[in-house]
Amino acid sequence: GTPDDGDPLGVSTISFPGHWVLSPGTTLAGAGINPASDVIRVASTENMRRGPALLVETTPSGEKLWDRFEYVLIQRVDQEASTVEVRRQFNGSPAARVFPSGTTQLLPMPWDDRNRKPYTDFFFNLSEHCPRDANGQTAMDVLLQDMVGPLREGGPLDLIAGVDLASGPLTVNPDLADYDLDGTVDDDSVYRRGVETFYKRIRNVIGQDGVLTTSLDKEFAKYINGVNQEGLANPDDPWEHSTRTVNNVLSWEKFAQLPVVGLALQQHMDREETLLRVQLQRLLSGYSVCLGMAADIETGSGSQALDEIKRIELYKGDEAEPHWLGKAVGMSRPATMTPNLLNGSNDDDKANDWATIVPSLGVKRGTIVVDGDEMVLRPDEGDSAGYLTLDLNFDLGEKSDFVVYMEAISDDDQLLRKILLPKINVDVEHEAARAEITSKDYLPLGFYFRGASAGSVTVGLRFEHGGDVRFRNLSVHKAADSLACEFENGVVLVNPSKEDVSFNLNAIFPGRSGFHRLSASVPQGAADIPDRYLPQLRQAMELNNGARIGNTRSLSVPHRNAIFLVANGIAITDDSEQQQQPQPEASSSSSPAVVEEELPIQAIKEIPPIEVVVQDADLPTQLTPLPTDAPVSSSSASEEPEEANVDLSEDEQAWEELYQINQEALELE
Repeated sequence: GTPDDGDPLGVSTISFPGHWVLSPGTTLAGAGINPASDVIRVASTENMRRGPALLVETTPSGEKLWDRFEYVLIQRVDQEASTVEVRRQFNGSPAARVFPSGTTQLLPMPWDDRNRKPYTDFFFNLSEHCPRDANGQTAMDVLLQDMVGPLREGGPLDLIAGVDLASGPLTVNPDLADYDLDGTVDDDSVYRRGVETFYKRIRNVIGQDGVLTTSLDKEFAKYINGVNQEGLANPDDPWEHSTRTVNNVLSWEKFAQLPVVGLALQQHMDREETLLRVQLQRLLSGYSVCLGMAADIETGSGSQALDEIKRIELYKGDEAEPHWLGKAVGMSRPATMTPNLLNGSNDDDKANDWATIVPSLGVKRGTIVVDGDEMVLRPDEGDSAGYLTLDLNFDLGEKSDFVVYMEAISDDDQLLRKILLPKINVDVEHEAARAEITSKDYLPLGFYFRGASAGSVTVGLRFEHGGDVRFRNLSVHKAADSLACEFENGVVLVNPSKEDVSFNLNAIFPGRSGFHRLSASVPQGAADIPDRYLPQLRQAMELNNGARIGNTRSLSVPHRNAIFLVANGIAITDDSEQQQQPQPEASSSSSPAVVEEELPIQAIKEIPPIEVVVQDADLPTQLTPLPTDAPVSSSSASEEPEEANVDLSEDEQAWEELYQINQEALELE
């Protein structure tokens, strides 16, 4: 056959054409086709559409001859002429062949349009009606045999803890699917039953203690441990809609019936994002530890030093200590410490003072009722041409980010009820994402808007049809949707904004002290880091320079970034009590007790340059930053690390060239 164009034929073990989901089709008319034909006359064009399709011969009675087939791509449908124009031998198909009229069917194939390359991802027929191949196996049998068969007890991979199904392979239902091949479109429930059987059979092999990660399919929470979060927000979105990920993971805790295990990883980036890949990895690592996910670290960049600085935060810098943060204490959203813009009194903690909040709200196709401590959004009775909509009205005095928080439940029997893409009446740099509520429990949700223009703002939240929507709280804050996460041995601050954000450590983490940055040295081989990533190297070194935090009331975290800080230790006991741990005295091997002067991290030109040393020039391989102008306390002045004794006289020209490369990169930044 031809080379494959992508998934699934090039990488899947499925080779039997009856194992793919097919749609109702038509039969060939006229004189049939030969291997060179690219225009096919058909009995009807009713079910024909652009996309992949299967040509398969049948017996006179209509029984499919599965060994006589070809995959084609329908490129054009001519309804008047009753013809379709096709590309033969598509996507790994067997060679083009002769197909007779009357006893050859042309069946369109549903395909997953989330792939960047169209028409190449077919759907497995996981239904109970899936045809069996010559070995008597369905598509599910073949997939499970290869996927989890080796994990069975006594199998070659029985020590592996579980399976990751990537993000979303089973969350989208095929369109116009004819699972039983009777010529009519079947209900989506046929596919969903098959998906559940697939999950169940995986769980039967890996057991209740095994791990199964994929998209958070809440319909099947009893089989799934947690999420595979590709790209942090989406496979092609490493930061913009990160609040949606927070929503999904926090909501999953309400559905999960198994220990929660998840992972997040970087994937596709645009040109600007690629230049920020180190800080976006740090951002992903921050979200991961806050949300209890494993952070996948991209390697293989071609620069070992560049890969190394991506690991600084997760391994405590130079100490190379995994899991150094210890157990999680809690997570907060610092925006809630700012005034609620919906509250007439603008008090910080008035997220459910309905008497002052309701006047700032408007409703379409419904009414608002206050029921004790809750606000109820009640849809009008009867059919409605539009969606039940809650309008949030407030003023922004200047262009800024803002975030909407709510805790809500759908007061009906819907497992999932969508909140459509929020509408807003002012220009924004980045809109908030969709969300979902459920009848199962109250879900904490956020809607984050970046760079909203000043003025009188109205945000419209539109709910799919259903019963009442009950709110425990509702607030709007002129702030970024940042995270502050506390652990036994430190804290993590996450800033998803395109602007730097200041955190008040005293207010966010009362009772904690001894905050200082991780200590990380410039990695060996830093001279091999491509020039375009030198600003990222410099930022990583500045964020992790080992200094103590002097002004704990205002710590700046750069845009789209995270900071990991060491703090005085506390112990989490079984009864969740926190106990302060004694801190060791500073020693010559500990981080230098430098009280840092808050430098503008993004103002790269103001940060002293880092020495970059090339081993080929017979220079020392230990790379150290030049001293900063930050004030040093008298008690710790003797602990300030000394500069490396570097003799440049032997190769002044090589050093000067490297220095100029460094400076040019900083000027570009």
